[in-house]
Amino acid sequence: MPPDGLDGSRRYVHCKEMRDSDGDERPRRQRGKRRLWVLVVVLLTSLAAGVLIAATRSHSSVRQSASRCIGATSVPEVARVAPQEIGGLREDVARALPQRVGRLYEEGTVRSSVAWSDEEPAPPATSPQARRPAGYEMRWWAPNGDDVVADVLVFASDGQAKSYLALASSARCHDQATRGLALHPPLARNLSWLNPDGALQADVFFARGARVYRITDAPAGSSPAEVRSGGGLDHAFATIDVLACLLPSAHCTPAPAEVPA
Repeated sequence: MPPDGLDGSRRYVHCKEMRDSDGDERPRRQRGKRRLWVLVVVLLTSLAAGVLIAATRSHSSVRQSASRCIGATSVPEVARVAPQEIGGLREDVARALPQRVGRLYEEGTVRSSVAWSDEEPAPPATSPQARRPAGYEMRWWAPNGDDVVADVLVFASDGQAKSYLALASSARCHDQATRGLALHPPLARNLSWLNPDGALQADVFFARGARVYRITDAPAGSSPAEVRSGGGLDHAFATIDVLACLLPSAHCTPAPAEVPA
């Protein structure tokens, strides 16, 4: 008798049952692993979606807060002009766009609230005869990845332009704002703040007659802290102060050096 007390046929059946049992167990383990990976993927996707929703709500909240603040302030609105006058405004702004360097990605008319809302410029009106806001903006990507913007805003009077300059370059309705005098052009003002998209932004403003000019630079970086610690904000101010001297009636004497690389 075999030492285990099983004859040959019974031992064969017993071994086969063990193999069948192992065969059933392996698919179960594989199915368990697949379920675990699916669960991990679902959890990671949900987490990413939650972060995105939270960021979107945060940015929306900042925009709404700025909108309420502007609504409670007497901000002068730009004049309205005939469509044929828009081309002249565009020419003024285009002087600040470095030729063969900046990559233009958006342009159009803007209202005076753009200094707080950072809203996108509007496309041409559907009616060719409709009067349009006397504000024009161009946006481009700099070679280093910075998002650079230039505006011209035309008001009904010099007094309105001065009032707007004082408000737009102040800390009022600007999140985490710091202000100061610009190196160029004469009487220009600098402002750094956290824009509605959560990016640190450097602005330069100056007024000439009934016109207010603005150039902004939102430095490339993963966070405002990284931009500050890496010198991105200082570089942005150096860039926009030089670009501002290319705008009409900037009166930069002597002319500043070239735009920082």
